[in-house]
Amino acid sequence: MSENHPEEPDRPTPSDPQVPAPPPAQPPFQPPAQPPVQPPVQPPGAPPAGGYPPPGAPPTPGGYPPPAQPNQQPNQQPYAQPGYPPPAQPQQPYQQPYAQAGYPPPPAAYGPGAAMNQVPVGEAFTYGWNKFTQNVGVILLAALTYIAIFTVVTIIFFTILVGTAAATTDAYGNISGGGAVGFGFGMIVFIIIAVVLASLVQAGIIRGSLIATQGRPLVYQDFFRFANVGTVILTALLVGLATAILSITFIGGIVFAFFAQFALFFVIDKQLGAIDSITASFRLVYANLATAVLLFIGVYIAEFIGSLLFGVGLLIAIPVAMIASAYVYRRLIGEHPV
Repeated sequence: MSENHPEEPDRPTPSDPQVPAPPPAQPPFQPPAQPPVQPPVQPPGAPPAGGYPPPGAPPTPGGYPPPAQPNQQPNQQPYAQPGYPPPAQPQQPYQQPYAQAGYPPPPAAYGPGAAMNQVPVGEAFTYGWNKFTQNVGVILLAALTYIAIFTVVTIIFFTILVGTAAATTDAYGNISGGGAVGFGFGMIVFIIIAVVLASLVQAGIIRGSLIATQGRPLVYQDFFRFANVGTVILTALLVGLATAILSITFIGGIVFAFFAQFALFFVIDKQLGAIDSITASFRLVYANLATAVLLFIGVYIAEFIGSLLFGVGLLIAIPVAMIASAYVYRRLIGEHPV
């Protein structure tokens, strides 16, 4: 009799290979659903987001963009946007080259190593000749006036001196002691007056020459008007005295006259004092030695040639040389003769 047993599942035998069971099927990946983004609600009349009107919208009054909203970053460069002009740049004030009108450049401009203009001396004498021929009548009239004044003063003094000597001379032709003292004193006074007159003549020609470089025609009064006669005479006396004293060494007087050749130009043109004008002349000449040497030599050559024609040639040589000197002076201090 057979027993009834429940059926057992088939078991794999040791000789059967192990077969893994397939993994359960997974459902496809689905991203989580996002809530719909709602656009921000703009209040009535407010500009759109971004601070600028949409394309095609009429521009705002004045052409400027509306102000930024509190939640927006401020625009760092408003002038970079269309319709917004760049800010005005501050203008630097114009600086005058010289602080005082009518005063020469600072003394440093005349010192050693100053970058000054080199002026062709031949060009200066050509300029002087042209200006002389354009104003020849008034120049000769002024020169003849100075010559007449000097001649009259000389005749008067020599008449006084000769009369004094004759009145103090005895029958044997011996002059008394008082007469000798009076004659010597009269000669000193005459020399001083002659130097003063020569200084005024030179200053008058220089003044006319400086006016000629300004481009206007000369008139007769230009040679006789001086705003600072005392300074003109003092400067001429100082230059003449220093030149005479240094002439003991022969070369010393020439050197001093060379460096002081522009002293009266500074007195008349820039209204400087006697010492300041001499100092300014020394600095200007030292900074422009080549030009100053050629001008100094050219002036003396012109005057020497003029003196050969019985002195008559000086009526031409001196004005031409002075106008040439005024031309060089203007150029060296940075001005432009007309």
